[in-house]
Amino acid sequence: MSNDNKETPSAIAFDVEIKENPSAPIPEHILKRFAEEKENKGLSEEEIKAKLAAAEERKKQQEAEKVQKAANEVAHAKKVAEEQRRLSDANTREGLAKLQEKLEKAETRKEEVVKGRLEKLEKHHDKIEKVEPTSKSE
Repeated sequence: MSNDNKETPSAIAFDVEIKENPSAPIPEHILKRFAEEKENKGLSEEEIKAKLAAAEERKKQQEAEKVQKAANEVAHAKKVAEEQRRLSDANTREGLAKLQEKLEKAETRKEEVVKGRLEKLEKHHDKIEKVEPTSKSE
């Protein structure tokens, strides 16, 4: 270590000397990886074309799946929208029918009230007519 240690309030820095050991054996897993890379480098032009064709086929298949999925989603959205429209129409018709029924009931009640008032008025008028002839005779 050298005397060039640099201290800062938050950290300490050191100079580290790394000595290479040229006689150290290469680890087994690294040797295997190098051997595999050498074997794979020797791909022929036909193998490369076959891999590219397979990749292109996979890409086309994925695009077709995306198109199919999008078409299914659109069909589902249309189906849901139609169902909502149908339910909305049914609710509207049901609401109109209920409103019409309420109006008819209100009209019936109104007619009953008017009829009752007319009957009371006729009774009152009859009483007045009975009272008037007696008062004229006096």
